[in-house]
Amino acid sequence: MNQQTKRRVSAVLTGAVALALSTSLHAWGNSCEHKRELEERLDLSSSDSLSIVAAAGDLEIRGEDGAEAATVQATICASEEEWAEEADLAMDGGREARIAVVMPDANGMSWNNSYVYMDLVIVVPSDIELDVRDSSGDIEINRVASLAVKDSSGDLDIDTADSVSVSDSSGDIEINRVDGDVTIVQDSSGDIRGRDIQGSVIVARDSSGDIRFQDVGDDFVVERDSSGDVVARTIGGDFAVLRDGSGEVRYEDVAGSVDIPEGK
Repeated sequence: MNQQTKRRVSAVLTGAVALALSTSLHAWGNSCEHKRELEERLDLSSSDSLSIVAAAGDLEIRGEDGAEAATVQATICASEEEWAEEADLAMDGGREARIAVVMPDANGMSWNNSYVYMDLVIVVPSDIELDVRDSSGDIEINRVASLAVKDSSGDLDIDTADSVSVSDSSGDIEINRVDGDVTIVQDSSGDIRGRDIQGSVIVARDSSGDIRFQDVGDDFVVERDSSGDVVARTIGGDFAVLRDGSGEVRYEDVAGSVDIPEGK
């Protein structure tokens, strides 16, 4: 990675954090005073994994069988022309490839009526390991391999993956058609729903919102839940809720044992 690329990548977190603090995140979705579009391609023929670092804006990732490159379509919208021109993508190939959104330096910006965001559509090889980090905006991911997602805000929709791990702050999570295991490392707020999971499901920590899984091939375990209902239907292994605050626990058609708190 050359020095210029390093400087561009180092700006990602600064810009992303400042953008996430905008008080008009819902409003900018319908605003695009200054618009710029980018199309990029990253060779992944020698890559084992790909990390994607997004900022404010919606993110769509689609897996494509037989692909040897990632193709990126970016739409940048900003209230200031110079911000639209400064927003960019930093990309690196190799075994651990990387695509990162680079936002303008947000120091000193006033966010009363200001915005800059980048919507992304990324097509990747369907067999590459993915590590996705996003600050705000909805995420949709389809037909991928091993997937880890860390998201701050916005809804997350995953359909068809080999395995899934999620850490999320706010927004609903929906996960369908996973060949292996699903792990919810942490979720602060929003519902969690899943269906057609061939492996096990573990929800390590959830603060608020309902948890609902159906058609799970192996165990379904909720280790810690603060509030919201927990619903399990058609579980191939054991079903357990180890710690639960408020909300109901309901289950049906569990092949293994059931372990839930007394009184639930």
